[in-house]
Amino acid sequence: MDEVFGSWINNIDELNKDYKNSRPFKHIVIDNFLNENYVEKVHDSFPNNFDTWYKYWNPIEVKYLDNRIDKFDKVIQNVFEYLGKKEMVNIISKITDIEDLEKDDFLHGAGLHAHPKNGRLMVHLDYEKHPYHESKQRRLNIILYLTKDWKKEWNGETELWDEEVKKCEKKIDVVFNRAILFQTNELSWHGLPEKIKCPDGIFRKSLAYYYISPLVNNPDKTKTGASEDGYRKKATFVYRPMDENKDKIQRFLDIRPHRRIENKDILDIWPEWNEKDY
Repeated sequence: MDEVFGSWINNIDELNKDYKNSRPFKHIVIDNFLNENYVEKVHDSFPNNFDTWYKYWNPIEVKYLDNRIDKFDKVIQNVFEYLGKKEMVNIISKITDIEDLEKDDFLHGAGLHAHPKNGRLMVHLDYEKHPYHESKQRRLNIILYLTKDWKKEWNGETELWDEEVKKCEKKIDVVFNRAILFQTNELSWHGLPEKIKCPDGIFRKSLAYYYISPLVNNPDKTKTGASEDGYRKKATFVYRPMDENKDKIQRFLDIRPHRRIENKDILDIWPEWNEKDY
């Protein structure tokens, strides 16, 4: 494991303490997540052409992603493979005190992400019930920053919000080889809602990996973003107190827990929307 990951894998007790005492929900920030030599190879192997990537391009999310992990360079494939090894699952389990943690064989939602200029991702809760493992739920996220020399004035920080989405409690700056590990539940409101201001041709690059467990939540049709079976099956977004155009945005927020937003939705709800002016 040392050939891929940094020395943090030997500091489990300390990380466990930080994780349990964190606010506004359980999380830790791990710098030097990958081995110094290995992360350079990952950086150099990160794709620069996003023409074939899936593009979310709407008022609540502007980003590119690719989850075809078998198409990535072998160096990047190895990161996903190592994150799913039993030894690593045990390490993450000890840090988070989730005893029945397991890898997701489908790697649903995992992959590489890239946010361009004017990119954003409104505050949201992640999906709860796994769409292909009906008896499993998503429990933990790992987000690894892979852009070098990102400037703070470009925004792009991962924001962690309080339970009522009234206040941002923490902003995690974009630092190369920094990872965020956090629990996904009814409290874990997070996102990067501030419009990214990087120059054209620069991207906020990241790698995403998720862990699952047997279902521990009970069905409840009144919970945020719940489907007919009482579980949240897609991400559920909200606007912040300071956000503008709330009436229009709310219509997109009503769609997103059920399906992806399409261009016809934009034409119907907000035809003048563009990523630069709004």
